[in-house]
Amino acid sequence: MKNTFKLFVFAAAIFAVAGCASLGIGPKGEGEYVYAESLVPYNDIDLDSTKKEGIAAAQRAAVEQVAGVFVSATTTVDHSQVVQSQILSKTDGFIRRYNVTKSYRRGDQWYTRIKALVLVKDISDVIKESSDSALVKKTNVMVASRELIADNASYTQDCKQAVYKQLKDSPYYLMNGDALSQSNLDDPSPVMDKARYEGARFIIMADVNSAPLNMLTSVTTPFKTYRASVNMRVYSTKNYGIVATASSQQSGLDPVESIAAQKAIAAACEAATKDILEPLKSAVNSARTFNLKVTDVNSIDRLRDLQTILKDLRELEDFNLTRYSNSAAYFEIQANIKSADELAAKIIRQYNARFTVEAVDTQNIVLKLM
Repeated sequence: MKNTFKLFVFAAAIFAVAGCASLGIGPKGEGEYVYAESLVPYNDIDLDSTKKEGIAAAQRAAVEQVAGVFVSATTTVDHSQVVQSQILSKTDGFIRRYNVTKSYRRGDQWYTRIKALVLVKDISDVIKESSDSALVKKTNVMVASRELIADNASYTQDCKQAVYKQLKDSPYYLMNGDALSQSNLDDPSPVMDKARYEGARFIIMADVNSAPLNMLTSVTTPFKTYRASVNMRVYSTKNYGIVATASSQQSGLDPVESIAAQKAIAAACEAATKDILEPLKSAVNSARTFNLKVTDVNSIDRLRDLQTILKDLRELEDFNLTRYSNSAAYFEIQANIKSADELAAKIIRQYNARFTVEAVDTQNIVLKLM
C-alpha cells in the first residue's frame, strides 16, 4: 500500500511539472520560458553543424528577447555595448535548459524553434550592475522640423543638427523625427502620437525659414547674407501640453549662397534651443516618482503586455523596468499624479479585468496581474 501511494505521489509530481512547462511558466527564482526561432544557411554536407548553428542562433534570439524587455519602456538606456559584450556574447550562461520544438529545411535555410528557460534575473542583474557606469538613463526627446530656404524645402537638416549640438551634453536620448509639413504644424497631434509610439516622452518641433537679406551699401562684396527666423515648440507626447516655446532671428554670411542660408538656420535654431533648455529640464523633473511591483507576470509575453498598458496611461510621463524576478516585475514610474492611491485607481479603472490591488502606501504600489 505504501509503494502504491509513493507511485501515486511520484506520478502527480510529474504531471504538475509537465503542466507548468506547458503553461510556459519557469521555476520561481530561475527565469521564464521563451520561444525563439532562427534561420541559418543549410549545409547538406554537414547537417550536424547546421543544426548546432541553428540552435545557437535561436538561443541568442531567446536571450535577446529577455534583454529587450529592460529597454523597451519609455525611458531607454544606451545599453548596446553591455548587452553585446556581457550578455549576447555569453548566451549559454543565461539559458538553464532548452528543447528543440521544430527544426527542418526551408529552401536553402535551416529553421529552428526552441523553448528555452532563460535566466531573466541574471540578465536583469547584469544590466542593473552596469547602470552606474556603462549605462546612462536618458529621457527620449524627438526632434522634428520644417526647414525652408526662400520658401523652398531644405533637406540638409541644419536646424536639427543645431538642436542636437545644444542638447548633446543633456541627459536626453535624441531621436530623429520626420520632416514636418504645414498640416503637421497646424495639427501636431498625429506627429505626437507617432513620437509617443516610438518611445519619445517629448518632441521638439521647429519651423524655420531663411531668405536673402538685401543690404543697402555702396561697398561691393562677394558675400551673401541670409536671415533665418525660427519658431520652436516642445510638447509632451503624453498629454499634448506645450512645455516650452522659443523664437529667434539670426543672420548667416558666406560667399556661397546656400551655405549662408544654412548658417543662418543653424544660428537661429541654436539660439532658440538655448531658450528651451530650462523649461524642458523642469518638465522632465516635474513628475512624481512611484515604485510599482506587479506579481504573477509569469512570462515574457505578459511582461511586454504590461509595459504596453503602462505606455497607454497618459498620466505616466516615464517608467523604467528595474528588476524582474520570481515572476514579479518592478518598475520605477514618473507620473503627473498626486498620490500612489490615485495612480493605482487609474490603472484599476482602465484595466480592472487585469489587476487586483495587493498593497498601496504613499509611494509604493503592489498589483497582481490576473
